[in-house]
Amino acid sequence: MNCSFCGKEIPRGTEVIFVNKRGKALYFCSSKCDKNMIKLGRKPREIKWTQAYKEEKDIRIKGIPAVAVKEKAPEKEIKKEAAPLEEKKPVAPKKAAAAKESGEEKKEPKEPKKESRKEIKTAKK
Repeated sequence: MNCSFCGKEIPRGTEVIFVNKRGKALYFCSSKCDKNMIKLGRKPREIKWTQAYKEEKDIRIKGIPAVAVKEKAPEKEIKKEAAPLEEKKPVAPKKAAAAKESGEEKKEPKEPKKESRKEIKTAKK
């Protein structure tokens, strides 16, 4: 059995068991681990002397998982027939450029201005 905080192997019969409200049992090898996790609320991957920190550090340095390195099976290559590519003409930019050159600008309808509370109060009086 391993310590829930530091990851060290715990000799049988020497562990401290903490059961939280949800029923999850946490096993600790020492009061140091117990206090760090329960009382102080520290995360094991942020404390330098824990196994979780050392694994995290290996991942950061090497860029690959230290514990679980699995070889991937070769993926099957799927051949897709390439469809003939047609040239797509950008429609919107040319229309906008043509409208600017001819002096015509397309105006979007503006939303009606909402009355402020002050205007509503003065209108009611």
